[in-house]
Amino acid sequence: DSLRYGAYTISLSPEYTAETTPEIVTALSKHFANQNVLFTFHVRYSSESNELSGLREAIDCAAQGNPVHILHITSTGATFHPEEAQEMIDAATQTGAKITYDFYPYTAWASPIHQARFDGDWRERYQVDFSRVLVAGESNLSAARFEALRREPQRRLVIVDSIPQATVDYFATNTDCPIGTDSEASPTSTHPRGVGSFTKFINDYVDTGRVEFGQAIYRFSTLAARRFAPYIPALANRGSIEVGKVADLVLWDREKIKSRASVADPLAPSSGVVAVFVNGVPIILNGEPVAGKVSPGQHLKGAWAQ
Repeated sequence: DSLRYGAYTISLSPEYTAETTPEIVTALSKHFANQNVLFTFHVRYSSESNELSGLREAIDCAAQGNPVHILHITSTGATFHPEEAQEMIDAATQTGAKITYDFYPYTAWASPIHQARFDGDWRERYQVDFSRVLVAGESNLSAARFEALRREPQRRLVIVDSIPQATVDYFATNTDCPIGTDSEASPTSTHPRGVGSFTKFINDYVDTGRVEFGQAIYRFSTLAARRFAPYIPALANRGSIEVGKVADLVLWDREKIKSRASVADPLAPSSGVVAVFVNGVPIILNGEPVAGKVSPGQHLKGAWAQ
């Protein structure tokens, strides 16, 4: 029913929701096989010993005839085995499976504290101690304090710095996958990725000469639109600057573009942005938000609703 009303993907997060059993994933994979329904995976395991097994579950879904997109593969699926994960995906795509993925250029991920990701001995799974775990307003976390916070009803976002920099570098420089944010820039954000992901990629990889400027822009925009257009038809009219295409545009100063968002200030806007247009309507002009402007963004429906 959700697909018919406009949803464009079946999103599976087994590590977040323990109820998403392997049997459910298998049943869904078989039911929607060859019907052009995109499956997006936050894969089942994030531990060094099991992450490739979680990746295999997503690949098996694709082998049934379903297009699959793996969300932020650096934090789920390939954290500790980036090259092996890439080899598995390449082998599957060579047999005709449709598998894509994205990542964001940070070594830290974030998750609500009540999710199953924090069940059991999670610090051992992610190979971190509390010096690499952050909860807003907490300065001296311990196992006892963390469990006490989990028992409280308040929704808190936990930031865990567990992704090796080498893994982030691998997907930045050895692949051409899209760059994502994994979150919106909302007042409740505590992770800087929702605001700074794209400019951080430019600063870390383009400014240092490791990724060509044009390739970075392509990975931010055109590539993502093309990858998802088969499942969101309206994207076929976006993602490139052409007469007749939708004007979703960011104009920025190449010499001044810098990521300023941080954990301490996650909503700090990037410097160097001159103007922003959404559906042809100006949202930012001369570096400042247009006063009183309501965002003209639109809900783009999935293919099943067309």
